[in-house]
Parts: sequence; structure tokens; C-alpha cells
Amino acid sequence: MKLSEINNTLKGKINKDVSFNKIKMNSKDITTNDVFLAINKGHNYIDEAINNGAVGIISEYDLDYPSIKVDNSILALGKIANYIRNLYDIPLIAITGSVGKTTTKELIYSVLSKKYKVLKSEKNKNNNIGCPLTLLNLDETYDIIVLEFGMNHFNEISYLSKICNPDYAIITNIGTAHIGNLGSKKNILKAKLEILDGMSNKNIIVNNKDKYLKKIRNAIKVDEKRLNVIYKNENEFIIDNVIFNYKYKHILPDIFIAIKVGLLFDINLKLISEAISEFEPIDGRLNIINREYKIIDDSYNSSYESLIEGLKSLDNNFKYIVLADMLELGKFSIKYHKKVNKYLKKIKNKKVLLIGNYTKYIDGIHFENLDELILFLKSNINKGDTIYIKGSRKFNLDIIKTRI
Repeated sequence: MKLSEINNTLKGKINKDVSFNKIKMNSKDITTNDVFLAINKGHNYIDEAINNGAVGIISEYDLDYPSIKVDNSILALGKIANYIRNLYDIPLIAITGSVGKTTTKELIYSVLSKKYKVLKSEKNKNNNIGCPLTLLNLDETYDIIVLEFGMNHFNEISYLSKICNPDYAIITNIGTAHIGNLGSKKNILKAKLEILDGMSNKNIIVNNKDKYLKKIRNAIKVDEKRLNVIYKNENEFIIDNVIFNYKYKHILPDIFIAIKVGLLFDINLKLISEAISEFEPIDGRLNIINREYKIIDDSYNSSYESLIEGLKSLDNNFKYIVLADMLELGKFSIKYHKKVNKYLKKIKNKKVLLIGNYTKYIDGIHFENLDELILFLKSNINKGDTIYIKGSRKFNLDIIKTRI
């Protein structure tokens, strides 16, 4: 249903002129003349939306109030978002991948914001609700849209692509995340390539270091060689006499993609360099918290590839490596948890603290619950030590930084 049809329907229901501001899903955010779209438990907050000034409701139920009944609120959200997206001739960049989606999105946003007004998906709004919800905020003041596409199964990215109609697709890498659902890396690649389903021009940008992505024909392939990178030291490189500073070696592939996108959108290298130098990882992704000891909070989520990259980033200080299970590996769970031992053996000056079921296949000290683990840390941590925290979100490892 088009926005004009929504407006006309509401006018007909209340027999007077009606115009609305925006369609919103959070009843607390409703202001006068907004339309409230009730999704799932949102149906319990229709009265609150009306009290806050909603001029109409989109719902799966018959209501005694100006409203439009739909069969499925989530699908209705997708159709509305697609209509809004196609009202504006604004380039949309869609990003997916097993690891680094959010970091790449934030890097690209930082680069493009040096010259343009950019609408981006916030936090983890990367699914069939989050992406369309972001598009509800689109208006003529924006120059570019940057969205992150997440998935657990086949057809999820295809659905998002057909709603968002990207002009550029970016795939960061193909790893083991969700391999339990999809069965193999080849299937993960197939699922990620669904990002092309809603595209007409097929502009796809990939990390050329990935053995699966480098085989994609007609892709824009990105690595240091193609960008003519000259490394100055472990935290600096040069492109065309412009110096780039970076803090985390493991996000270099994401940095290179962001640089390429900036160049495609005619941003000069000095501005791109500024954006890269100013970039700070978002919460839970290798955030460094300096106290008498150092906490490296990498607790937002965990996959095999992201864990190994995180371990590679550790320095020579004495360190506590706190790990929880990597989830959604299915029949591969034992295999990939055992493989972690190979990398842990290379790290000196450490104690490995573990929680979860599959971490029992990792060498270290295993705890029955998080309280016991935190108590151990509080009793043993010394000035100058490092605590590295990594695990799937289910384990809530982020609370460690607040309790030690």
C-alpha cells in the first residue's frame, strides 16, 4: 500500500482532511499526526500511541479508531519502506558479510559524512524489521543511505534487497557464522549473494583477500595492492602521499573497503584519511577501557573468524582471556571450539577463563556461571593486566566491565 493510499484511507475513515508526519513503530516516539504501525507486541501499545497523538493506526486487528487493517504488519512495513525508498533517487549502499558488517558500515558512514548527509542503520537494526524501519526516516535532506543486512537463513537477504533496492552491495567476507543453519561456507556465500536480488546495476564491492569473494566475476575487488597501499609502520600506511592512521590491524580489510567507497563518491583522500584516523569502534567491538588494568571489550558477539582476529590483536602484557561459546555452528560446534586451542597456544602470559558448554573443548579454567568467573577476576587481576572479553551475545559478557 502506498503512502498516498494510507492517507486517503484515513481521510475516508474520519471524514475530514488528514495528513500525517511519519509512520513509527514505537508508541513512545509518537507525536501529533504520526501513524502508529503495530508489530507483534506493539499491538498492546495502541492506546498509548493514540494518547500520544497518533492520527491513525496500521494493525492486524479491527479497531474502533481511524486505522488500516493488514494481514501481516511486518510485510506491510516492508512494502511501505520500499515505497519510501523509491520516492527518492538517492544511492543506497547495502553491506553484508560473516564478520565486520557493522564496523564496515560505521567506517563508510564516517567517510561519507565528511561530504554528505548519510542515513544509516543504527546499532543492530539489520533484519526484516530494522532495515525497513530505518527507511521510514528517509526524506529529501539525505544524500546517501548506508544499510547493514544480517541473516541466519536463506532468503532473508533477498527479502531485504528487494525492499531496499541497493545501488552498491558490499560483502566483507565469508566465514563460519550461521554455518549451523546453512551447512557450508559455499551456502553462506550463496545466501550473501542474495544481496544482488533487488539490484538493477549489480555494483558489488568485495574483500579480495577472501578466497570465496575473490572469485566473483565483475566485482570491484578491494585490497592494499589495488589501492596502492605502502605500509609505513604497524599503525600507518600511505596512499598517494596521504598518511592513514589506524588503531586495529584486524579491521584493515574494512578500512580498505571504506576508502574505496569514499573514492567512488568523489571524496578526496585527505578527508578519507581524517575519517579513518578519527574512527572508534562501536560498543562491544574491541573497545579499549583503560583503568589500572586494560579491558578489551569484544563481547558484542562471537564467531570463529572474529575471535581469532581478536586474539591476534593482543599485546605481550599478562592477560585474562575470557571466552564464551560461539553459537549457531550446529554440527561444527565442537570442531571450531577445538580449533581455538591452536591459536591460544601461541599466546604467552595468559590465563584463559571459560563459560558455556562448547568452551569445555577449549583449554583453560571453566566456570559454571558468570558470577564465579567475575569473582575470580576481581580476586586475581593486577595493575597493568589486560582482560579480553569475547562471546556470543546470549552470555551477556558485557556486564563484566561493570562489575570488576
